[in-house]
Amino acid sequence: MAGLPVAITLLTVVAGCADRENDLDTYYDDRPAAGERSDDAAAAPRSDGTLQGETTQQGGDADTAPAQPAGQGLLLTPEDVREEGVAAIAPSSAGADPAAPTCLATLAEQPGAVEIDERAWRYPTGSTLHHLVTRYENRSAADVPADQVACSGEEIPVSGAPQGVDAQAWCQAATCTVVIAAEDVLSTVEVRAADQGSATEAIHRLAPVAVGKHA
Repeated sequence: MAGLPVAITLLTVVAGCADRENDLDTYYDDRPAAGERSDDAAAAPRSDGTLQGETTQQGGDADTAPAQPAGQGLLLTPEDVREEGVAAIAPSSAGADPAAPTCLATLAEQPGAVEIDERAWRYPTGSTLHHLVTRYENRSAADVPADQVACSGEEIPVSGAPQGVDAQAWCQAATCTVVIAAEDVLSTVEVRAADQGSATEAIHRLAPVAVGKHA
């Protein structure tokens, strides 16, 4: 009979636990499902100082950073155009009338263009200077201008091009352009002025500089 009080006591404890709100049946129902995270866990900082789910800009990219585009070395620099008295502007500000696209405006839209670099400046008179360097894939750059009606006009002689480099220049109305082709890269300098005489004089000054970039 000595064991009877002990048995009664154990039954009382078990019955009491069953009446608690956090018994095993309800406890597991309230836990997050596997794979879920609470808001506090999601915002917990990682060892590198970023939040969970975020990535750092350097993570895994330092050794695979893209190389500088090839066209950058062919673009006219501020030093190259210093004597022109121009001020740098956004290339889009130097664009021609879409209804009458210039040679430069049409070259970047040709099939196979895979790399485009450009810079632009404005003269105090309002004329613009725009330099575009385009690299084409599986296509000779020298063939591209020949396909464009906009790349024509009164021809301007260009000298000093090194072997393997083809340079052409022409004027249409008050827009003059020099196009320099070397393998798969096309370098195009365009001056849009109020009159053809001013544009022609500018191209005569700038063409040798642009051609010299290919030396």
